[in-house]
Amino acid sequence: MRQPITARLDEDVVQAIDNAVASGIAPNRGAIISRAVKEWLSHHSEEAIQTSYRKRYEVLDPNEQDLIGKLGTVSAIVSIESNK
Repeated sequence: MRQPITARLDEDVVQAIDNAVASGIAPNRGAIISRAVKEWLSHHSEEAIQTSYRKRYEVLDPNEQDLIGKLGTVSAIVSIESNK
């Protein structure tokens, strides 16, 4: 079931939407707003956020492992040099 909602948009946003409708990109204002909201939700839903966190923290990037190793080496060298 679809429900109408009221939203306040800046004039330039409304003008851009109207231009898109006038040029045939979308059939009407509602279609543009609906698609924009669906797209936003696909990237910001609870499930999308959880998936993003899982992907980010499950496996370390090999480049990150290399960087950690290099930082450890530099740290050891600095420590040795400062104790001479």
